[in-house]
Amino acid sequence: MYVRVIGEADVNRLLPMQKCIELVRHAMILTAEGRALQPIRTGLALPNTHGLLGMMPGYTADPQWLGIKVTSVFPSNHGTEYGSHQGMVLLFDTQVGCPVAIVNGRAVTYLRTAAASAVATEVLARSNTRSIAILGYGDQAAAHIQSMSIVRRVERFVVWGRSIQRSREFAAKQRSIQPTEIESVADIEEALGCDVICTTTAAERPLFQSSMLGDGVHLNVVGSSIPTTAEIDSDTVSRSRYYVDYKDSALALAGDFLAAKSAGVVTDEHILGSIGEVLMGRVRGRQSPLDITLFKSLGMISEDLVSADYVYRCAQQEEIGALVDL
Repeated sequence: MYVRVIGEADVNRLLPMQKCIELVRHAMILTAEGRALQPIRTGLALPNTHGLLGMMPGYTADPQWLGIKVTSVFPSNHGTEYGSHQGMVLLFDTQVGCPVAIVNGRAVTYLRTAAASAVATEVLARSNTRSIAILGYGDQAAAHIQSMSIVRRVERFVVWGRSIQRSREFAAKQRSIQPTEIESVADIEEALGCDVICTTTAAERPLFQSSMLGDGVHLNVVGSSIPTTAEIDSDTVSRSRYYVDYKDSALALAGDFLAAKSAGVVTDEHILGSIGEVLMGRVRGRQSPLDITLFKSLGMISEDLVSADYVYRCAQQEEIGALVDL
């Protein structure tokens, strides 16, 4: 039994962001149609709280795969060669259950997370969006600059982070990659004046108050993914037209929503639906230029499986990746 092992460099080469956005859009619709099975992500924390192991099993009907993503999360790795998220996506045949591929999970996660925000921005943000704020300066901050540039004609990116020096260094590096204007700011209020705001931080508490947001903004809330952390406050949740990738996950893991619910300012019905349902026309998106729209991203295994499938098939065609006899 041979398994194809595909590394990070090959994933990055075979899966350009534009293609990943198309694949994630398909995964979102697939999930909304009920043609994907995805139990709630589980995590095993180390006793010293230094890191954890996250596990996301699932099934997709098109392409047809049984699979799981296993990812370690070690926040202290930020800025090192290892990165904070490392892991793999495993693909299993659905007829006989044999493993078929092992795909680098860090690269897939890097791409598909920013691609999901791009799809949400495409369907929820105002069409005349020109400025985008990136809160954070890690891997996802860089990935979001890349993906946002594809779905909107961005004239200006504004980067903010808790470390002014790191923010400046990040913006300078991105300017060498992207032709768009990219500047770092020390004052978060300046960043919050942008048309779209992407929060990609490891913050445990809200980064700003709702009163600092103007009408019409769209938010992609990406960084917090466990019930005990939140990048935004409860008033921001309650003010927004709130959308998710997968409602079951949001009800269990979205710390910002759970805090607002606990405070009594929202109920479960405040979640209007998934981006997949908006794409299908089942749920209405933005209704007015003054609406504050919000996409809460927690990640879906359907996105990982659809993306890994594409990488695997490309690798097959090019006969690349290591074939391992298990």
